[in-house]
Amino acid sequence: MALSSYRKHRIYLAATLKYGLGSKDPEELAFYNKIMEEMDDMKKDTVKKGIPLR
Repeated sequence: MALSSYRKHRIYLAATLKYGLGSKDPEELAFYNKIMEEMDDMKKDTVKKGIPLR
């Protein structure tokens, strides 16, 4: 069974606020872990700020 948009939103909020999920449902855990991995990947990428002078 697919997760509802409401449930996905709640899991997304828990992941972005670094809260525990509190669920043992494998589908919810997979979605939570996917979001956490994407957030870790974003931290590794450097962000170029400012205007290059040359």
